[in-house]
Amino acid sequence: MSYACWYWFLQPKPHDQFILPYNCSSPISNKDRDFNNVDDIWQEISLIVDAHDQKRTLGQELWYLVPLFANPQYLLDESHFNLINEYHYVKEYNIPLGRTLDETDAIKLDHFTIIKNELASVIKHEQEKHGRSKS
Repeated sequence: MSYACWYWFLQPKPHDQFILPYNCSSPISNKDRDFNNVDDIWQEISLIVDAHDQKRTLGQELWYLVPLFANPQYLLDESHFNLINEYHYVKEYNIPLGRTLDETDAIKLDHFTIIKNELASVIKHEQEKHGRSKS
């Protein structure tokens, strides 16, 4: 979900790089490796998560590293973007997620927290990148 927020906000142009199967350099080990299926891509992402630098959010880390070894089409699907849109509807129109906190889906609450934090991070990153704010 972290990467999906950055992708959703920044909306990069689609590309046809890295169509399975392919061989390329790992951004973590800098060694060439084969990517034969989507599981191989997720294994590399797992290495990125394990080596994650806490100076950046996981979404930012993935935003900059995923394009070095994978095509986002293998990682993101409509459900990611639907959840981000749902987050905006809930926030914008004050729609409750459940009748009570106990009745609210805990996984959805986790996803919404990630979305909130990653969107704040990408907005701040873009403002700093373009010199508009340092706060």
